[in-house]
Amino acid sequence: MATTLPTPTDRLQQARRAIEAFRRGAFVVVFDDESRENEGDLMVAAEYTDEAAMRYLLDHSSGVVCAAVPYERCDELGLPQMTDDNRGLHGTAFTVSVDLITGGTTGIPVDERARTVQALADPAAKADHFARPGHIFPVRAARGGVLERDGHTEAAVDLSRLAGLSGVTTMCEVVRPDWTMARLDDLRDLAERDSLVLISVGDLVAYRQAAEDPARTP
Repeated sequence: MATTLPTPTDRLQQARRAIEAFRRGAFVVVFDDESRENEGDLMVAAEYTDEAAMRYLLDHSSGVVCAAVPYERCDELGLPQMTDDNRGLHGTAFTVSVDLITGGTTGIPVDERARTVQALADPAAKADHFARPGHIFPVRAARGGVLERDGHTEAAVDLSRLAGLSGVTTMCEVVRPDWTMARLDDLRDLAERDSLVLISVGDLVAYRQAAEDPARTP
């Protein structure tokens, strides 16, 4: 059976649904192109990442919990790149990992990981509030978001900012029960089962292009 490609209007509507879901504190599933990573990430705004959200994320993901962080927020918190010689397949800009110091033990329990992500989004939190290394992996987003780099990190930050939030977003790759990477059919099943919005990075690119250049609006 032939696959029906989304129309430009479909892309914009789906992006709007995802932005509204973020605003409400719901999870969104974001996938990228088969020629790139060909995987999907569960994402939720850092402001809404409580213990229950962290448990849900860990139940459906690889367990390597990342926080997409705006470029300038990384500078504010003094988060250097994990390595000066980034040889990652997709150039993912991991910074040094962190744990929130206050009220923590090892940093690995779900409530502590949730508080660490929340603190990354809290303007009152400063560099010396975090231990390094830790158990949350911040990733620096490109300044121009998905219009500069079409990655999950940039999609996460853009979704948060378009929802009127800080930009900091909790995210992790979705895996199957056998721990292999979830692909698009798996992501559709998850989204349908748990009533989550499913979008592509390309949907968000189209949305931003239309918003910033009205001549592109279908």
